[in-house]
Amino acid sequence: MNQQTFDMVVAIAAVVIALSFLIQAAMFVRIAGYVKNLTRMVSAFQAKVEPVVTRVEPVIAQVETTVIKVKDAVDSISGQAKDTFEKITVETRAVAAAISTTSREIAALAFKEAEHLSKTVEHSTEVLDRQVNELDRLLTRTQGRIEYTTSEVQATILTPVRELSALVAGIRRALELIFRQERKEIDRAYQDEELFI
Repeated sequence: MNQQTFDMVVAIAAVVIALSFLIQAAMFVRIAGYVKNLTRMVSAFQAKVEPVVTRVEPVIAQVETTVIKVKDAVDSISGQAKDTFEKITVETRAVAAAISTTSREIAALAFKEAEHLSKTVEHSTEVLDRQVNELDRLLTRTQGRIEYTTSEVQATILTPVRELSALVAGIRRALELIFRQERKEIDRAYQDEELFI
C-alpha cells in the first residue's frame, strides 16, 4: 500500500470516527430532553396528587366524625326506632370503614407511585450522568489517539520529506555551481559563498 492510499484510509477513518461522535452526541442530547420531559411530567403529577391527598384526609376525618354523631343519635333513640337506627348504623359503619380504608389505600398508593416515579427519575439521571461521563472519556481517548497519529505522521512522513527537500536543494545548488558557464573572479567574495564557508 502506497503512502497516498494510507493517507486516504487514515482520513476516511477520522471522518467516520467524527461522524460517530456527532451521532452519539445527538443521541445523548435527545435522551437528556426525554429525561427533562419525564422530570417535568413527574413534578406535574406530584403537584396534582398532593392537593388530592390533602383534600381526602379532611373527608376521612369528616366521615369518622359523622359516624360518631350517627352512633350518638342512634343511642339516644329508644324502642322500635332504636332497632331501625342500629341497622342503619351498622351499615353506615361498614360503608364508612370501607370508604376510610379505600381512601387511605388510595392515598398510600398515590404516595407510593410518586416515590416510584421519583426513583425512576433519579435512576434515569444517574444513567444519563454515567453515559455522559463515558462519552467524555471516549472523546478524550479519541483526541489523544488523533494527536498521537498526527505526531506519528509528522515524524514518519513530514520530517523525511523536509530532509529530502533540503538534500535536493543542496544538490541543485551544487550542480548549478559546477555547470555554470561564467566563472566568478577569485578575488571577489560573494554572499552565497560566505554563508557556505
